[in-house]
Amino acid sequence: MSQSTMSRTLNLVTDLIYSKISTVGIWPEKNKVIENMPYVFRSNFPQCRVIVDCTEFPIQKPSNPKEQQLTFSSYKNTNTVKCLVGIAPSEGISFISEAWGGSVSDKELFLKCGIIDLLEPGDVILADRGFTIKTEVEAKGCKVYTPGFLKDKIQFNIVERKENKKISRHRVHVERAILRIKQFKFFNGQISYNSLHSISKLIYITAFFTNFGNSLIDC
Repeated sequence: MSQSTMSRTLNLVTDLIYSKISTVGIWPEKNKVIENMPYVFRSNFPQCRVIVDCTEFPIQKPSNPKEQQLTFSSYKNTNTVKCLVGIAPSEGISFISEAWGGSVSDKELFLKCGIIDLLEPGDVILADRGFTIKTEVEAKGCKVYTPGFLKDKIQFNIVERKENKKISRHRVHVERAILRIKQFKFFNGQISYNSLHSISKLIYITAFFTNFGNSLIDC
């Protein structure tokens, strides 16, 4: 099969599958989140609605200087696209943003991808320390828990260490969900520049179908 034929086939199948599954709501209602919450969350973060993290996918370096700047990730030291992934406490992926240029910060992506509009008063979010979103989240009547920063301290005290460990232990499940997306061969190595027009759809499709795998969390 020629490369052009393969490309057309991939685009056709991608558009067809995405048109079907994108109409299926993956953001669960609040009562469903609480109803299906594993014991490990119910005992520590009973109001947890979503656990979020950002992930990056390396891409071929664009020839356009402006696109190079938009996609260059200082964290990865290469050109990438970046998505925000959210999972429910019951471990299913419940949110996947469109792909942005790798230069976007975690905070900016969180605020612009639309997930904050889905939150309801009383919801709790677990996130990494890069998500400095406390002010914006609290304005929605919600809370965000992230591991603490040392700032001017030499080390955390016992209470802070325990709290950081508890948050990290629950937050790590979103990283495991992201690894399930990246295990697919399409994401091995750099993504072709010619595939970027449909990359958001491809990531969404992959994330959607990983929800049919084995559980990430032991209840």
